[in-house]
Amino acid sequence: MEFITLVIYLSMFIGIFALVFYVLSFIEGNKRKRLFYSDFELPKVSVIIPAYNEEETIERTLLSITKSDYPDFEVLVIDDGSKDRTLEIAKKFEGKYIRVFHKENGGKGTALNFGIKHAQGKIIFSMDADTTVAPQSMKNMVRYFKEQEVMSVTPAMVIDNPRSVLQRVQSIEYLAGLFLRKSFASLKSIYISPGAFSAYRKSFFDKYGSYDEKNITEDLEMALRIQSLNYVTENCPDAPAYTIAPSRFKELLIQRRRWYFGLIKNLLNYKKIISRKYGDLGSFVIPIAIVSVFFAIFITTYFFFKILFEVKKEILFLNGINFDFGNMVNFNFHIVERFLFQLFSNPVVLFVIFFMFVLIAYLRYALKKLDRSVKFILDVPLFLLFFSVLFSLWWIVSIVYSFFYQEIKWR
Repeated sequence: MEFITLVIYLSMFIGIFALVFYVLSFIEGNKRKRLFYSDFELPKVSVIIPAYNEEETIERTLLSITKSDYPDFEVLVIDDGSKDRTLEIAKKFEGKYIRVFHKENGGKGTALNFGIKHAQGKIIFSMDADTTVAPQSMKNMVRYFKEQEVMSVTPAMVIDNPRSVLQRVQSIEYLAGLFLRKSFASLKSIYISPGAFSAYRKSFFDKYGSYDEKNITEDLEMALRIQSLNYVTENCPDAPAYTIAPSRFKELLIQRRRWYFGLIKNLLNYKKIISRKYGDLGSFVIPIAIVSVFFAIFITTYFFFKILFEVKKEILFLNGINFDFGNMVNFNFHIVERFLFQLFSNPVVLFVIFFMFVLIAYLRYALKKLDRSVKFILDVPLFLLFFSVLFSLWWIVSIVYSFFYQEIKWR
């Protein structure tokens, strides 16, 4: 029991320390003066949209990108051997600045590399065929490329129209991530660039190669490659990109299994990054992320079984004192009284309450940047109730797969 208590308190200490560190980094990062392109300096952009069986979303995505206020851009739709009407729908948009290509199915990485070979822009955007963006997103992101060390810029990823419980939990996760991603940018430590909508300097591909076609998380590999070469990935919180989140448990599990499996494999390939040589990224950000995963799995598993044993113990206790289960008024009062006492006398619960207020502050920052008004009062308790369990489950499954399976297919 002493060991478990030590682990719990250690995790709380690390959590608070990391929180303070990221908040201070965020504040310090906002003070730093950056160089930005003016409207007259913006270079030509190529938006590459790989698509495989995306007939339900491709039209919406293309309508979204065509409404961009960017002055000079082209769109390349790469149909990766779709078996539905994706190619037919995309062809309807073909015109002056939209080109549509068809190739045999080879995976997302091959489609992106095909697009890069045909791209004419100096900045390359990768965009999923189910993503939509705000009109100003491209322009706001490209401005960061004024600084020559910047090789990639990430957007403000947001869940589009969350409805189910799982989607609402993911929505809070994404919104809270906007603050953390900006903190990581302040530390020059962004090691994940979302494939749904990210920007890259084309000269980087020309010099260091295109996407790893055999990698199931090719966007993650590219972000780590950029960091390993001591270049910078920036974040633009004023560039909303909306993605459709899985609404079913199985779909979400498969998605996260691929993400986390890919993260494990890529971190092993780029393990040299975890060192002082790579500044805050290698000495703090990635190590803290790894440690946090194991703390989350351990503590969530412990409390899950502890709650089960406590419920069993409570029922046996009530039976032992011949409690009148038939009197629901007394039963409810007694249960609530004991539950509240045990709840608020637990320091872990106080830490969770503290974390809830921090989370709300994160969300307010995100919504202010997105210029949106969203009611998340009900979503925050859902997040606190389910996310740690889901997060631990995703990682347990991914770790098991990394030990017993050599690969996970992209589709």
